[in-house]
Amino acid sequence: MSVNKTPKEIAALNAAVAQAVEALMPELRARLFEEFRQEASGSGFGSGTPVTISGWLEKFGKQKPRSFSSTNTPVDAENLIAHIEKIFEVLDCGDEFKARLAGYKLEGDALNWWKDYKQAKGDEFVLNMTWTDFRNVFFTQYFPLAEQQKFEREYHTIRQDDSETTNEFMKRFMRLAGFLGAKAGT
Repeated sequence: MSVNKTPKEIAALNAAVAQAVEALMPELRARLFEEFRQEASGSGFGSGTPVTISGWLEKFGKQKPRSFSSTNTPVDAENLIAHIEKIFEVLDCGDEFKARLAGYKLEGDALNWWKDYKQAKGDEFVLNMTWTDFRNVFFTQYFPLAEQQKFEREYHTIRQDDSETTNEFMKRFMRLAGFLGAKAGT
């Protein structure tokens, strides 16, 4: 069934469509621009916060995080974790990306250990690993419980040596308190 329109009706309809399209153009342009911006930055919904691991990796990499391959002392392991946590705090990084970002900075012996750990646990486990889980596994490997207990005993029995300045003592005290974290003061 065909509906015949008069030239006047067709012109009015065309004018109405043109007016509607013209009214929608600014909003469409703004939406397209925002989508392109989000794609280019790897962020989601205009928040500027990445929603993918690649977006986080780019932001994380710009902070020049240290790499880690092995350690001679537990202090090295603690320093790496503190350094990475400082970056996570500044970036306001979500917990779901932290373990993978930290794992990305492992090299040499540490990378071999991490690959073996991931293979033993499975990819799904590692993808769902929390930052607390990563810290615990990392410290188990590079800051053994016996060493942690040694630092805890030293913290609880700390005394200033005669040859030690007040500044040196405070530095040693703060280092031990930093190792203990929430346990300090208990």
